[in-house]
Amino acid sequence: MNKHIAYLALGALLGALTMPHAAHAQGKVVQVQAPQDPWQVRRAETRAMMKVIGDSNASQAQRASAMHDFDARLTAAEKGQLTPVESMELLRVFYIPKEFQSKPPRIDTMLRAVAMQATLGWYDALRFADASGRAEIVDNEAFFTQAFGDNTQDFLQFMKDQPEQAAAAVKAGVQDARDKIKANDIGYDPHWPASYGMLRMECAMQNAKTCENPKPQPTSAWPGLLDQADQRVSSFYRADKGK
Repeated sequence: MNKHIAYLALGALLGALTMPHAAHAQGKVVQVQAPQDPWQVRRAETRAMMKVIGDSNASQAQRASAMHDFDARLTAAEKGQLTPVESMELLRVFYIPKEFQSKPPRIDTMLRAVAMQATLGWYDALRFADASGRAEIVDNEAFFTQAFGDNTQDFLQFMKDQPEQAAAAVKAGVQDARDKIKANDIGYDPHWPASYGMLRMECAMQNAKTCENPKPQPTSAWPGLLDQADQRVSSFYRADKGK
């Protein structure tokens, strides 16, 4: 049994499936598929692994292979090699369900991890996505709450019952992100938010092989954008905001 999978309730892996982009045209929903960036290809592969692991009709060999590959993907996540949106998904389907098997679960530890990924991800989105891309990340991906999944109410209750402990966990997570950025300890492509937005949608509608990316913010603006990410994350993960 792989070192990570030994702790996992395999049914939790059924929650993430690859879905194509949807566009609205003349009152109808049209499914379109834009060219995939490398991180999106990797995410689709991860979801395919999870689907096989949770498939009771898969052969023992298929499941063993998928579990081996998924274990390697979790190791890559722990090394910081996956984008924040991928990491949020893995928090939801693996790390948080695993933590809730502990008695009692360390919700503050998980909230700290979520806050770190949220800060890194929103900082990336402010730098490399346009307004439509950021809206898609927040609304379609449910980026800030994606990690909570079936345990959303547990996190909300913790933030309500233990506001000081929750605030301390979020503050620590934000600082973890700041420390990684300051040390240039970023092992993933921070341009991943450019995969979202109207430019990518228009590209998909035209069946183009390559897509234009939004214009990134100048590096001189980055410190202020990190402060904005800090403020958004710090204010979001509170009992009256985390929804």
